[in-house]
Amino acid sequence: MSDNVLSLIDKNIKCSCRGYNLDKLIQPNVLTILAQQDLHGYMIIQELEKKNLFNDEKLDNTGVYRALKTLEDRGMVCSEWLFDDAGPAKKNYKITDKGIECLQTWISTLEDYKKSIEIIIADAKNVLLQDDHHQKS
Repeated sequence: MSDNVLSLIDKNIKCSCRGYNLDKLIQPNVLTILAQQDLHGYMIIQELEKKNLFNDEKLDNTGVYRALKTLEDRGMVCSEWLFDDAGPAKKNYKITDKGIECLQTWISTLEDYKKSIEIIIADAKNVLLQDDHHQKS
């Protein structure tokens, strides 16, 4: 393999083969968190970071707030401002019935993806094993 090709998959490159498109999974995770309890944005981010979904990569906080706005615009979450004497106002989020329905759909979709991913993994492993066997022959 040429050095140019190797540099394309260098671990410092944000390639989807390294899971860098997994930020799309923020929405079902936010819905799951809010199905457990109402929270403000910063606490949602902390809960997502606890899950370590991105293999120790820093969570895109802006992406989380963007996902919250999208979910709110689509009626899947609603929010209200909480005012506290001890600090700044916080926007508190709550899942809606439509959000619960969406989360149920996410479960089906992710289960289908899981089946497809398992097939891809098995096929890729088989091809590499066959290729390894051919190279040794």
